[in-house]
Amino acid sequence: MLANDRKQKILECLSYQQRASLEELQSITETSVSTIRRDLNELEEEGLLRRIHGGAELLKDLSAELSILEKSSKNVHEKLIIAQKAVKKIANGDTIYLDAGTTTGALVNEINQLNSRMTVVTNSVTHASQLNNPSVNVIILGGMIKKSTDSVIGGRALEQLGTYRFNVAFLGANGFDEKNGAMTPDSEEAAIKRRAIIQSEMSYILLDQSKLGQTSFVQFARTEEIELLTDKAEQE
Repeated sequence: MLANDRKQKILECLSYQQRASLEELQSITETSVSTIRRDLNELEEEGLLRRIHGGAELLKDLSAELSILEKSSKNVHEKLIIAQKAVKKIANGDTIYLDAGTTTGALVNEINQLNSRMTVVTNSVTHASQLNNPSVNVIILGGMIKKSTDSVIGGRALEQLGTYRFNVAFLGANGFDEKNGAMTPDSEEAAIKRRAIIQSEMSYILLDQSKLGQTSFVQFARTEEIELLTDKAEQE
């Protein structure tokens, strides 16, 4: 395999799974470890990846974020599994906070099927419009709409959020690891998420396994402040 073809395969692999070991890259390129190391060194010099112990990871802009439309088609089945776990955390009469995002959005349909009274506060225009269960009171935060993520942000939303108390909050994140906690690219969205956690008795971060071990620009929750709900089977 020619060097350019090997490098393309390496970058395609990293674009799919963000990081890979030397053994994985050796297998997909059918070449020696020494050749892979040389290719990785050259790609790192070109600014296309970062060498890590035992492999490589794709360089990424920590402040970059996919639009709500781009996210909606990703990991649909995984989001359904997470939503089915999350809805079990809601009790009759609860007041909950529902964060903007497609993973939290999967919870909307589950809530619509409940035979329970509750109040839902959200910063998502889409979530608010789709919550059609007659037993659910819906409150949407006021403020500026960030159209790319369908989230209401800004000082007015923060101030309003600070007047509420929640039994439980369900929030999305762009990355999570044990050291850095839950993270997101936008500082204003992070501020809303942070305030919701402060106002809640219990806070859950809903995220699929592809985001575990990933980092983003702004931390909004420490590991000990939240509980993770993922699509991992062992969490059933």
